[in-house]
Amino acid sequence: MSRALYVVAKAPRAGFAKTRLGRVIGDEKAIVLYKAFLRDLAARFSKAPFALGWYVTPPDAWPEFAPLVGGRGRVLFQGEGDLTERQEELFRGARGRGEERVVLIGSDSPQLTVEVVEQAFRALDRRDLVFVPTHDGGYCLIGMRGFHDVLRGIEMSTGTELDGVLAAARLRGLSVKLMEATFDVDLAEDLERLRKIVPYRPDLGATGDALQLLGLMGEAPSTDIEEGPERE
Repeated sequence: MSRALYVVAKAPRAGFAKTRLGRVIGDEKAIVLYKAFLRDLAARFSKAPFALGWYVTPPDAWPEFAPLVGGRGRVLFQGEGDLTERQEELFRGARGRGEERVVLIGSDSPQLTVEVVEQAFRALDRRDLVFVPTHDGGYCLIGMRGFHDVLRGIEMSTGTELDGVLAAARLRGLSVKLMEATFDVDLAEDLERLRKIVPYRPDLGATGDALQLLGLMGEAPSTDIEEGPERE
């Protein structure tokens, strides 16, 4: 049974990746923190008992990723279209890559553990779809056994994207496993959640160092920001 984990990621460029977080702490600081997320995810999942891959945009971004992730894992480049369409493309291509069960996680949830991904793969032994919801109405992990057309037309970063996918799954009679909700790091309150767990997570070493360097291990910044068109 072939299992593959992919991490969806943008080139770590100021003003391109982590733009919502950039409106909270500044674009340059957001990229420093994002690079730390990538380092921690690579170190953690490169030792996992399933295949690791990176789902990267834009196509010329790999030279920027490689020093952060140590060249660990398979690399696929995202195509055209919005984030929903690019997720769909990854899952649609699974069979051609010899992958029976695929899990995709966001690179802005650096706290996701190997154990959580293993639970997701186990859920796919019995279910068609699995999700780790986020507190903002989205999800930071989606897994499929085979391919299921449940993402078409779903608009991301609306706070209702998970509801939309679940509705599509119900219409198709698919079985779904919802795991314990967590967060992705986009807003001030997300930084607060992150800094609370870092001291207890040795596998968030790069993230902890970056928070210290940026002066973010104290009180998380509080500001009103506009919602961005896309979360990654």
